[in-house]
Amino acid sequence: MKKTAPLLSAAAITGLVVSACGDGGAASAGEPEEDFPSSDIEMVIPYPPGGGSDVLFRLMAEYASEELPVTITPSNVEGASATVGSRQVMDSDPDGYTILGSHQVVAAAYHNDIVDYGFDAFDPIALGTVTPHLPSVSADFAEEHGIEDLQDFLDHVEANPNTVNWGFTTGSEDHYSIAAVLDAAGLDTGILNYVDYDGTGPQYAGLVAGEIDGMTGDYASAEGYIEDGDLMPLGIVAEERDENLPDLPTVAEQGVDYELTVDRGFFAPEGTPEEHIEIIAEAIETAVNNPEFQEDVENLGSYSDYLGPEDYQAHLDELDEAMAGLSDQMQEF
Repeated sequence: MKKTAPLLSAAAITGLVVSACGDGGAASAGEPEEDFPSSDIEMVIPYPPGGGSDVLFRLMAEYASEELPVTITPSNVEGASATVGSRQVMDSDPDGYTILGSHQVVAAAYHNDIVDYGFDAFDPIALGTVTPHLPSVSADFAEEHGIEDLQDFLDHVEANPNTVNWGFTTGSEDHYSIAAVLDAAGLDTGILNYVDYDGTGPQYAGLVAGEIDGMTGDYASAEGYIEDGDLMPLGIVAEERDENLPDLPTVAEQGVDYELTVDRGFFAPEGTPEEHIEIIAEAIETAVNNPEFQEDVENLGSYSDYLGPEDYQAHLDELDEAMAGLSDQMQEF
C-alpha cells in the first residue's frame, strides 16, 4: 500500500508531577540536557484505552523504548475531543520529558473552534504510522436495510435523510473523514444524524449497544468487532485494498474519489531543544524500521511510515490545509 506521509487519571497526574519536577537530573525548561534522557518520558495519548490510537501508540512506545536508556510511558488523558491531553502537553515544560502521540485531530479541533491552537503549538518529532479509515455499519443495520456495500449505504442515506445515527468525535479525524466521504459522494454532509462520543472506543460500545448505526474507525480497533460479526465495513479509505480485508473494495473502487490515512506521530511542546527532539526521533526511526514492528503494525491494518522532524512539519502543513478546506462543513454538525 502506498503510504502518505475533565479529570485526569492518577497516572496522568503522576506524569504531570514528574514532568514539572523532574528527577534531579533534568535541565531547566528549553535548555539541552547533556545526558538526555535521564528519566522516563511520558507519552500522552489523548484518547481512552482500546481505540486504534491507543493500541498503535503503545506499540510504538514499546519498540522505541528499546532504543533509549529510559522508558516511554503511555498515559491516557482523554476528554474534549482529544484536547485535554494535547493541552496538557502544550502547557508542559519544553524539556522532552512530556510528549504527545496524536494525529490530524490537532488540526481538526482547531478548525472546528474547539481550541485556539493547532499544529503550530508543538514541535514535531516524527511520523510513525499511517492507517486507512474504515467507515462501517452495524451488522444488524446492514441486514435490516439490505446494505452490502458503500453505494447501498449512500443510496439508503440519500433516500432516508437524517434517520441514520452515525457516531463520531467532534473535531477528530473521523469527523473530517465522514464529511469528506459524503462531500466526495455529492451528498450534504448534514444528511446523517450525528451522535458525539469522546473517542473511538466509546463509539464501538455505542454501536454494539444499538445507540448508533455506523461509525468510522480503522482495522486496528475494528478487528475484534468484525471477527465477532458485530461490524460490517463499507469500504477502505485508501489507494489500495488492505491485506487484512482483501475482499473489501476501496471507496474509490465504489465510485467515491477520496483517500485518507490516520497519520499517527509524536509532538513536543513548542521550544523543546532540538537535541532532545532528535534523540527521540532517532529512537522512533529505528523502531519504525524494525521488521518485527512492521509486521506487528501491518497485522493491525496499519503501515510504518517514518518522517523526521523537518519532513513531518511539511506533511503537517499539508494536513492542516486539507482540514481547513472542509472546516465550514464540519462545523455544521
